[in-house]
Amino acid sequence: MAISSLNKLSPVFFSLFVVLHFQLNVAFDSTQEAQALLKWKASLQNRGHSLISSWTVYPVNATNNSTQHKSKISHCTNWSGVSCDHAGSIRRLNLSIAGLKGTLDELSFSSFPYLAYLDLSINELFGVIPAQIGNLSKLKYLDLQTNQFSGKIPTEIGLLTNLETLHLDENQLNGSIPEELGQLSSLSELAIYSNRLDGSIPASLGNLSNLAWLSLSNNSLFGSIPPEIGNLSNLVELYIDTNSLSGPIPSSLGNLRNLEMLHMFINQLFGSIPKELGNLESLTNISLHSNNLSGSIPASLGGLRNLLNLHLYKNQLSGSIPPEIGNLTNLVDLELSQNLFSGSIPGSFKDLSNLKILFLRENDLSGTIPQEIGNFMSLAILEIDQNGFTGSLPHNICHGGLLERFSVNDNNFSGPIPKDLRNCTSLTRILMQGNQLVGNISKDFGIYPKLDLLDLSHNKFYGEISSSWGQCPKLGTLKMAENNLTGSIPVELGNLTRLDILDLSSNNLVGEIPKEIGNLTSLERLILNGNQISGGIPLEIRLLTEIKSLDLSTNRLSKSIPGSLGSLLQLYSLNLSDNQFSQEIPPQLGKLSLLTELDLSHNFLSGKIPSEICDLEDLQNLNISHNNLSGFIPREFKKMHLLSIDISNNELQGPIPNTSAFRHATIEELRENKDLGSCSFPCGDPYTL
Repeated sequence: MAISSLNKLSPVFFSLFVVLHFQLNVAFDSTQEAQALLKWKASLQNRGHSLISSWTVYPVNATNNSTQHKSKISHCTNWSGVSCDHAGSIRRLNLSIAGLKGTLDELSFSSFPYLAYLDLSINELFGVIPAQIGNLSKLKYLDLQTNQFSGKIPTEIGLLTNLETLHLDENQLNGSIPEELGQLSSLSELAIYSNRLDGSIPASLGNLSNLAWLSLSNNSLFGSIPPEIGNLSNLVELYIDTNSLSGPIPSSLGNLRNLEMLHMFINQLFGSIPKELGNLESLTNISLHSNNLSGSIPASLGGLRNLLNLHLYKNQLSGSIPPEIGNLTNLVDLELSQNLFSGSIPGSFKDLSNLKILFLRENDLSGTIPQEIGNFMSLAILEIDQNGFTGSLPHNICHGGLLERFSVNDNNFSGPIPKDLRNCTSLTRILMQGNQLVGNISKDFGIYPKLDLLDLSHNKFYGEISSSWGQCPKLGTLKMAENNLTGSIPVELGNLTRLDILDLSSNNLVGEIPKEIGNLTSLERLILNGNQISGGIPLEIRLLTEIKSLDLSTNRLSKSIPGSLGSLLQLYSLNLSDNQFSQEIPPQLGKLSLLTELDLSHNFLSGKIPSEICDLEDLQNLNISHNNLSGFIPREFKKMHLLSIDISNNELQGPIPNTSAFRHATIEELRENKDLGSCSFPCGDPYTL
């Protein structure tokens, strides 16, 4: 049609012509989009068993125009995950958790000029992110998280200037963060955590003035934190933890007045904590732990009245804890452990009544504990061990009935056990070892159905071990060593079938080892040395097939050493010294192939050294001194790898084996035998009486 003729058409006809022309183009574009998706589907590995199995083409009925039209646009109505606008163009592809497996190589991004939303998260997509993704000029939302994408982040993503959300986290992406990401001026969320990214954080990210959420954590980023991050005035959450970042924390972060979450832990940051962080009045969480930060805690942090969690542990912070911390009355979790703090706990801590978790362990703190801590109704975890605290424990430490973990070990606490601890059934862990606490152990403790660890060692407790401990079914570790306990080992301890460590050493226990000990089939360490236990080793001990360390030394045990000990094949340390065992060394001990330590000294053992002992090729230290052993030293000793040997004070005779352990043995370790003067290397005078 000539232009002159077209100009003569009525305005109505011309409008109809334009609309028809537009619809034909849209129909063509829509078909092109559908074909592009079908081509990509054909390249995927499990297309028949995923969400996109609905992507099919219906047969076209050439005589029915309406049916033909329907077949061309069916992807907008019948294809899972596909959403179109009124004109039939694809605007959204939501294929999250769709069971997709394959690459993006066959996905023609240029075929989707109107695509605004693309979610391929939580699938099994792999390979590189194609550079052609930069053709999606209308894209506002891009989520490729939790796949197996590798290679570098394409710089072409920087062309997506309408992008508001970019999630590339939890993949296997490597290389550096492209500076071009700083061009995404509309971006509000940027998440590329949990990849294999390295290099430094681009200063260009400071241009993203609309950014509210930035997560770069769990990568291998290094270098310093760019001060330009302080320009992100709308930032609410910042996660740059678990990298290898170094240098100081920029004071410019004090400009982030909307910041609520600040995570910078597990890096190599050094220097002091900027006082400007005290300007961030919206903060609810600060986590700077596991760095090399030094200096004192700035008093300005006391102004963060909305703070719920403050984690500064595992640094080199020093000085006293500022009393201003007591102003953080909303604080729920305060963790300052593993630093160099000194001085006492500020009295202002009494105002932290909402605390659920308080960690002050492994510092140089001293003085007494504010008794008001016992009034914290929500307190669940109190760990203040390995300091220099003195005085008594808080009287009402379980006042709220929620206390789970109570660790006060390795201090200088004295006095009695808090009375309400007896009925604190919420407890899962009690660590009190290494103090000067006193009390009757049978009256001050109760029944704890959730308790899995108890250590009362190295104190001044007295009384008998209560049978009630047998009613703590989850107990895995029970230690009461080095106290003044009396009485016998209650048979009810045999009910603790989850127990893996039992240490009752260095007390005044009497009686026999109960045969019920054989019920503790999960036991790995049984330490009963330094008591007055008598009788023989119960035969049921053979049932402890998981045991690795058995120490019954320095007791009054007698009779013979049972050969059934040879069935404890996981044993690496066996100490039966300083008892009254008699008869021969059972040859079955030679079956303990993992044994590295064997001490049978200071008993009344007789007979020959069984040659089977020489099968213990991993044995490093052997002490069989101060017995009545006789005969020759088995020549098979030469195949052992002993580091030390003590055979003194026996009736042994004959040549000394030419091995390293014997060559380096002192006179005291060989002396007082019948006749060991003949040997195959220079050894001086015979070691005789």
